[in-house]
Amino acid sequence: MDAHKIDELKGLIKKQAIVVDINGITLSSGEKSQYYYDLKKVMFDPVGINLIADLMFEEITLKGAKSVGGLEIGAIPITTAILAKSAKEHPLDGFVVRKHAKGHGLKYSVEGNLKPPVVIVDDVLTTGESLKKAIDEVMKSKNVSVKYVFCILDRENENNVLKQGHSPYTSLCKHSDFKPFIDAEIERQKAQKIQA
Repeated sequence: MDAHKIDELKGLIKKQAIVVDINGITLSSGEKSQYYYDLKKVMFDPVGINLIADLMFEEITLKGAKSVGGLEIGAIPITTAILAKSAKEHPLDGFVVRKHAKGHGLKYSVEGNLKPPVVIVDDVLTTGESLKKAIDEVMKSKNVSVKYVFCILDRENENNVLKQGHSPYTSLCKHSDFKPFIDAEIERQKAQKIQA
């Protein structure tokens, strides 16, 4: 991976996407945390999504993938940007896994074009449950196994189901990359609260 692009992406995440609140923020898993990665801010920034697409596209092509996608909503901008990058060099097909199958039309739970080998993408990996849901749905509805999983950021949660051998995965960044910055902000907020 391009170290310069990784550093640029980390800078954007630090500047735009890290929310620290010592009172706690509820994560999708239901757990409370003093920090939150709002990666949609970076994914909907033109520089941010281009960096993500460049870095992920490079890795995905090395895996020999023919299609890329993931669970709505996090995977949609990532997949779209990667598909746009792929058009000239190594065209990929794209798909999205719905959280709930449509109740009308063709009632698909997996929309788009899916050809193996398949790579699934997502923004933040916490417990891995949403990624596992996407993997299981692709296998169940399309009878296709998932070759690899890529996410932008791994929160390095010890309870991550992907670490239990369900699918190999890689992240562009890890929580430990930002931990000193987050810890300093938590201490700053605590000191501010004492002074108030």
